[in-house]
Amino acid sequence: MSDFVADGAQNGSLVLNSPGRDPFKLTIPAGRLGGGGVGIGSYACVGVLAGVPYPLFDGFATSGTPGFVNPGVVPATAASPAPTGFELPPACAYVAAPVVGADQTDWKIDCGASNNNNARGTFGPALTQQGWTLCGAGLAGAQWRKNDVMLSLSESSLAPGDYPRLTQFARVIAPCS
Repeated sequence: MSDFVADGAQNGSLVLNSPGRDPFKLTIPAGRLGGGGVGIGSYACVGVLAGVPYPLFDGFATSGTPGFVNPGVVPATAASPAPTGFELPPACAYVAAPVVGADQTDWKIDCGASNNNNARGTFGPALTQQGWTLCGAGLAGAQWRKNDVMLSLSESSLAPGDYPRLTQFARVIAPCS
């Protein structure tokens, strides 16, 4: 996201950038943020709705207002650590903090009910577009490689509360080795 650029006493603009999408410029009525702004070191959540050909602005949420997402809360479009060399498809979000182990890191990801039922079909185009190579696939999973990084995608069991899982291994293993 670009820095806020004031164009008057109450208004300004910023640009949201997302991999695989055109930049999205928002003109902001800063006076609606309460007190003339958000404050240094703070942030506001920007609501957007699906729109054609571009998303539609749907308002702001500042701390203590409906729609505000506190830091570290999921679902989120970013994770720390994040999968090396892979950005989630735009419709997806992490639903839990990553589970980091000595040999692998696991992320649970929600892409919406219909996409969760076909995780390989949902993630495959994004992985290919980002330079990953499919090196193995089975009934409920697939393995992808990019340079010296390996990701494994496992389908959801479709049980309530279960989501597709993305795993990054500490080293490349079979079938990608």
